[in-house]
Amino acid sequence: MSTRRFRTLRALRGLHRHLSCVVMGNLAGLAIVALTGRPALAREAAALFLQDRWVTGSHRLNWYLRHSRIGLLAGLDAPLFDPTTQMPDAAVAVLDDWLAGRSDLRHRLARLHVQAQRIISASDVPTQTAAMAGFEAIVAPLVRDLPVVDPAAPAVPAGPAPAFGLLHARAALIALRRIEMPWYVISGTFLGAVREGTFLAHDYDIDVGVHAEDFDDASFRAQIAAAPDLVLVNTSAHLDLALQPDGLWRGTLRPALYRVLHASGIGIDVFVHYLDGDLRWHGSAKHRWDNHDFALKDYTIASLPVRGPADADRYLAENYGNWRTPVTQFNCSTGTPNVRFPHNPAALAEHLRIALRRTPSREVQVARLILWQEGHLTRSGADGTTFTLVPHSTRPMADRDCPAPSDTAR
Repeated sequence: MSTRRFRTLRALRGLHRHLSCVVMGNLAGLAIVALTGRPALAREAAALFLQDRWVTGSHRLNWYLRHSRIGLLAGLDAPLFDPTTQMPDAAVAVLDDWLAGRSDLRHRLARLHVQAQRIISASDVPTQTAAMAGFEAIVAPLVRDLPVVDPAAPAVPAGPAPAFGLLHARAALIALRRIEMPWYVISGTFLGAVREGTFLAHDYDIDVGVHAEDFDDASFRAQIAAAPDLVLVNTSAHLDLALQPDGLWRGTLRPALYRVLHASGIGIDVFVHYLDGDLRWHGSAKHRWDNHDFALKDYTIASLPVRGPADADRYLAENYGNWRTPVTQFNCSTGTPNVRFPHNPAALAEHLRIALRRTPSREVQVARLILWQEGHLTRSGADGTTFTLVPHSTRPMADRDCPAPSDTAR
């Protein structure tokens, strides 16, 4: 399945002839106007194919299909994709109008992304305040009966871990070594290098980092596109809104995570590491992990030379606590002492969509735990569970006294 995904992504991310872009753009536009009845949404999606942005265009087309009456009748699952990704504000307004005419859970949850985008892009306080109120109004009735999560409750059993063979992992790392960029191994991959001398047996991807001052987005994308055995899956930007003196919540959008897939099916997560005072942090749209700034030195993993944080004990203790003792169940959202969750309404919309799933799963349990422990959900007597977009507490999870479920070995 992963190798098929690799081939599909290579085809979508490759250069396409102008005629192919025109044909695909017209087909996508016709399909979307039929699904939504909104020509503006059709034109916006068609333009993505005309600009040879087939990955985003394909995601957009798939999203409209699964949120249309056809998708609902066919029982197609709603993808975890933000439909406002790189969407102009005018199209966001049309999308909101289309979603507002539907009252089912799928469309109400989809509107959270619209409100989140309006919060992020607002240029004045009244507009932003109205969008924040709209976000909270959508969530309020949905969480009213959501039970309080007992952090001491047994974790829901995790599904089987993806195959992570040593030979495939080595091949993926060798392929990455051909990329001209001063990367180093981090997180679980670094833990395996230090503690085991090889990859962790139950890991599921390779984690590497690069200092922001050494990273060039255009060069990295070009090198990945030229590599025969690597393909860029997607990217995740980090945004943490903070209240400014003028009353607006604003933040800086930074490239944070680049997900790369090797031809073998092994995933490689490339995290951009930013300097903040004496901290060196990395993250994604949903996370931020803080470490003290670190120098680098040479290590080996599975007999391959790599670089990693020089003070291994301090780095690993900040990430895992007692890192010398193997843990059979681990989750990057709840098992790392140095994790923080940014005030990012778009990321919060994803947590909510997962937490409101009716079928219990480890993913649902973790999403609910984050919402409760971060203060977005509270219990207020007879009124049941209530939701707050901007909780009073923004402490990192390390400051809480609650253990949490986990789902991957470390």
